[in-house]
Amino acid sequence: MWSGRWWHAIQDRLPDGASVAPVIIASDKTQLTRFSASKSAYPVYLTLGNIPRAMRRKPGQHACILIGYLSVDKVLFHESLRIILEPLKQAGRTGVEITGGDGLVRLVFPIIACYVADYPEQCLATCSKYGTCPKCKARADQLAEVQQFARRTQSWTTSVINEANTNTNSNAAFRQHCMSQDVAGGVFEPFWLDFPLCDIHLAITSDVLHQLYQGVFKHIVEWCQELMDEEELDRRIKALPPCYGVRHFHNGWSGMGQIGGKERKHMARVLLGCLIGKVPRGVIQAYRSLLDFI
Repeated sequence: MWSGRWWHAIQDRLPDGASVAPVIIASDKTQLTRFSASKSAYPVYLTLGNIPRAMRRKPGQHACILIGYLSVDKVLFHESLRIILEPLKQAGRTGVEITGGDGLVRLVFPIIACYVADYPEQCLATCSKYGTCPKCKARADQLAEVQQFARRTQSWTTSVINEANTNTNSNAAFRQHCMSQDVAGGVFEPFWLDFPLCDIHLAITSDVLHQLYQGVFKHIVEWCQELMDEEELDRRIKALPPCYGVRHFHNGWSGMGQIGGKERKHMARVLLGCLIGKVPRGVIQAYRSLLDFI
């Protein structure tokens, strides 16, 4: 994370000698019981970008902590998260003196850097209308277009909400005004207001599991099945030699049931080798570019 431009941009705005502690927030809607599908909540987790990713992803390292269970109601979600994260506001403005592992005391500024969530939670957190992009101003019917659209900013979303608060007299009118500009109309005061050096739209990260492995890669596999039938694709997969660190699919892919993110990651590692000799060179290059992007 420290190799990104965001880190350097924030570091330049801090006092000399100070350090930034990028705060990573994550949430995912979870069923509370197996006996009733209506009982759900949002567990919210917190970690820091200063911790190496390999350590953050291991539960045994306890580098990611649970900070609360939130209601699935939109208004209560923002109200609750604002209360939970309130201490970060003052700490982000003035800094906190923290003793490091080397014994030195440093002035650290915790700044919200990333919000990791599925697409529905991305829309909920950014107050974006469901079906639109939480990162840019592309409308729902423009998402497939190649052209670039203006980036959503926290100040723009705030101005739309404030304008709706000023010019409307009812909840229905407030909602309609916000929705007309692709802003969710159920939240009057988002949790991310007044957080220093924070832009919630910039903090949203790609959903690697659903958008890439179960989205882009799933389409890639479907395209493969149009280039060759399932039997031939399975035959090519079975013929691949075993390789250390790569799963060998002894029975191919067609017979697999529910496929998770881990399985799709292993599938992506061997797919390109299955296409050699079957498709033109240009197709191989296109597939390789997509797989490198994933």
